[in-house]
Amino acid sequence: MPKFLSILFMLLLFSYVKAQDFSFGKISKEDFDQDTYAPHAEAIVLQEFGRARIEYQDIKGELVLRFYYHTKIFIKNKEGLDYANFTVPLYKSNSNRETIDGIKGITYNLLEDGKIEKIDLEKKNILTEKVSENRDAVKIALANVKEGSIIELRYTTESPFLYNLESWQFQSYIPKKHSEFISEIPEICQYNVNMKGYVKLDTRKTLPYDTKIVTSTGDVRGTQTIYIAKNIPAFIREDYMTSPKNFMGTLTFELASFSIPFGPRHNYTSTWENVRDQLYGADNFGKELSRTGLFKSILPTVIKDDMTPYAKANAIYNYIKSQIKWNKSYGLFTDNGVKKALEQRSGNTADINLALISALQAANIDASPVILSTRDNGMPALFRPTITDYNYVVAHIELDSIEYLLDASDAHAPFGNLPLRCINYQGNLLKKTGYKWVKLESLLSSRVSYDFTGELSEDGTLRGTLNSMRNGYSATNRREEIFSHNSLEEYKEKVYEETVNYRINNHEIHNLDDPSQMLTETQEIEFKNFANINGGDLKFIPFITGKTTKNPFNLDERSYPVDLGSNLEESFILNIKLPTSYTIKNKPKNINIALADKSARYLYIIKESEGTLIVQIQSLINKPIFLPDEYLDLKEFFSHIIQSQSLDITVGKSSI
Repeated sequence: MPKFLSILFMLLLFSYVKAQDFSFGKISKEDFDQDTYAPHAEAIVLQEFGRARIEYQDIKGELVLRFYYHTKIFIKNKEGLDYANFTVPLYKSNSNRETIDGIKGITYNLLEDGKIEKIDLEKKNILTEKVSENRDAVKIALANVKEGSIIELRYTTESPFLYNLESWQFQSYIPKKHSEFISEIPEICQYNVNMKGYVKLDTRKTLPYDTKIVTSTGDVRGTQTIYIAKNIPAFIREDYMTSPKNFMGTLTFELASFSIPFGPRHNYTSTWENVRDQLYGADNFGKELSRTGLFKSILPTVIKDDMTPYAKANAIYNYIKSQIKWNKSYGLFTDNGVKKALEQRSGNTADINLALISALQAANIDASPVILSTRDNGMPALFRPTITDYNYVVAHIELDSIEYLLDASDAHAPFGNLPLRCINYQGNLLKKTGYKWVKLESLLSSRVSYDFTGELSEDGTLRGTLNSMRNGYSATNRREEIFSHNSLEEYKEKVYEETVNYRINNHEIHNLDDPSQMLTETQEIEFKNFANINGGDLKFIPFITGKTTKNPFNLDERSYPVDLGSNLEESFILNIKLPTSYTIKNKPKNINIALADKSARYLYIIKESEGTLIVQIQSLINKPIFLPDEYLDLKEFFSHIIQSQSLDITVGKSSI
């Protein structure tokens, strides 16, 4: 054999060998020595291997999708014990169902004498639970797991659903030393393959393979693709982000087409027109959009002929909110249907918002559904028409060339401002005659402002009136907190109990039931020991409430955007009358800082006027999303805020 052919043969053989599963049950003492690798991790995936293969089964006379999974995990501490528990979803539809077999697991413990104890997985630790009509879950719990254990598991699933080719998650909340996945797909199946996230693959190679599928026209060729990633860091969750699965390194597959050799090709990749037609044709979606007859007799009690279209829409929006209470369940499709939801005065988000659309249409207001994916559900694939990425529907109207998105499931949301759970990039407006993308954004800044006027005594006690005014999500969140109690008095009592720094002598709340207005709270307070007595001086930090004490951004770098959901605004104005003859002796320097693009600004001004200390503080975040390359600037911005709000003011008697 020529030398270059020998080398080529060896290279191909080497590639093939490298793509094999690691040995089950093989363990060494060195595997337990993981102290220096990712020292802060709860657990470490030592090895992970998966294979998805489409095979032809002679017995069934059909193609099936077999998925093999094998992993070995080191449990570093008690927080990592949960990684010894696994849940495998199995889908079913009519007589077709997914199955699992070949489940085998071992727990390894290193004993004091240096020997390795092996505990096999027992059948009693494998349970199957029914999750829904279309899904079961197999739960697997490895036994005798403790800090320092290594657990190993493997299993195989078989599926008749070729569209359900398993995604491969290279990245998770714990680090992985080695993660390897192989797909083996015959040419009669075409998949759209997408790698999302920020994990860099060490290997991605494609080879031909023998499918062992033979038709009357000959052998069916196939493609084996090998994906390998090494030393993958754990995904770190931080405040102000959408679903982590938007950013984790994950390989996904979507069946695009399937064809019989030399026969017709069946396309599975849809169009948005097909998605729209499918939804409008569904009993629990399109049929519920035509329930206008339910509202024709009701509307005269809700709206008047002389109302403007905006006033009519607002009245109908408030009416639906009052008639159907959200049962805390999301849904693209109705659970009960509009009629039953009205009768039971309860429903999921689709029950409520499809009722809203029907009521608006009954009032001759052009209303249509917008389908979306909530923040915790993940960002949908905008260029891949599919229903499965979406879990929510809201109403869309246009009045005087202004578009409004309405969600009547949120009892405390003002007209036109979607709940934060819906602020997730874009939704799809599905009209009977077409579709278009619409931005999902908050129309209101999340704003809170504090205003205090009072008097400081020589004994360090502060007395006065504290007003707080809230708008946007800040108001919505506070209203939800208040209404979570059995009564307003119960809420006030809880505030009294939880306020440890000062005593509340009186507490009033205004505009509680009107989300279109600012929510205002007024408290008469007495704050003993607000100032520390130092000689003849008084020393204090000029904050009663709302002080920023923790930076929400603590990573050295962040690979995913900061998503606040809306612009943010906080302001504080304190007017404190000082004791007679007292004046400022020492104070922090005034601060006026901003990011380079003016997307964030912070003001901190301290001054004195006629015996009154005046403190003005304002923090503005003027855009809801910051990209990864803006992260460190935003982190530093918050560090300046925290530092400035930890400095004392000293006042004392004037020496003049």
